[in-house]
Amino acid sequence: MIKRILVPTDGYGLENHVIKYVARVFPFADFHVVSVINTYERGVQLTSILYEEMKESAKKAVEEGKKLLENEGIHNVSFRILEGLPSREIVRYARENDIDLIAMRVYCRKSTVSAQRMGSTVANVLKRTHIPVLTLAEEIKKREIKKVLLLTDGTAKSKRAENYAILLASSFGAGMEVLYIKDKKDGEHVKKLDNVVWKASHWNIEVKKSIESMGNKDALLSHFNRNDIVVMGVGKKILFWRKIGHIAMFVATHSPIPVIFVNSFKKGWSQRR
Repeated sequence: MIKRILVPTDGYGLENHVIKYVARVFPFADFHVVSVINTYERGVQLTSILYEEMKESAKKAVEEGKKLLENEGIHNVSFRILEGLPSREIVRYARENDIDLIAMRVYCRKSTVSAQRMGSTVANVLKRTHIPVLTLAEEIKKREIKKVLLLTDGTAKSKRAENYAILLASSFGAGMEVLYIKDKKDGEHVKKLDNVVWKASHWNIEVKKSIESMGNKDALLSHFNRNDIVVMGVGKKILFWRKIGHIAMFVATHSPIPVIFVNSFKKGWSQRR
């Protein structure tokens, strides 16, 4: 299902845990490692000396990413140095190279429930790309996908995530927990949950159903420890980009396990089993 993975890196080692995770979980994928020279840095005059320093730093970043992948037994690695606005170049590269998954780190905010800043680059990638994005805040011990946690509110924007989670669970032979995020005014949650279970049954996936209130974030977090990966949508589309919902922001910055955000459903995924 996931054949090509893009890993952006800045060379500071902050995304090393992401590289190791995707290498171990998707060992048969082709990996693309990129580093972007930010030529749009505010307040910085890009002199020739500074440009060469940034270029050298980007070169070291992709070499370090390639080395990490090779240490994990991955040898089918492509790497590129790009120039421009990082989020824009990452989205463009992913689109032009038929990438299936973009893997990025986010800031860990487990110490406080109120802090929900994920980082501007990953936020802008999530807003603009149609390709699923995997985020991971910190290194984890879990390396297998045996249980997939689907977060859904039953709306149209969640349907693609539902289908993606079902295919992901099927490709790994995993079970699923469908966690319905219920709004107080929503009286059709049982019907919507049953619809997801019905779809999963066609793929012989065992499903557990759960319901939590939209405002009970501590209760949401309690479900993560019972699963290996989260799949969910991002938010409503506004013109050419998507607004990141507050639940999506919270999950990205507080989840102890990887999160895959799904904006669209790629044609041909259903054949990749």
